[in-house]
Amino acid sequence: MRGYRRDPERTVIRTLARRAPLQGARVIDIGCGEGRLTRQIAGVARSVYAVDPDAAVLARAIRLTAPRLRKRILYRPGTAERPGVAGRRFDVAVFSGSL
Repeated sequence: MRGYRRDPERTVIRTLARRAPLQGARVIDIGCGEGRLTRQIAGVARSVYAVDPDAAVLARAIRLTAPRLRKRILYRPGTAERPGVAGRRFDVAVFSGSL
């Protein structure tokens, strides 16, 4: 689990970027957890709407997010069934490591 959580080689984001059009995209990250992948996606996406049902985990994700990325990421409580995205549109949906 340690290597997956850290992903120092950025394997996950590189693999995702080969399969999904992240550059300049509006992305929803369902089950974002502490935002490890969310922050990587925000480095290339236009915006990331990140949802997780655990408020404490979301608070940690916000603390871990660098100021330069905070304009691109909106962390909100939500689930896959009820992400709270009424009226929003996304180019890519990410649901990774949530099961």
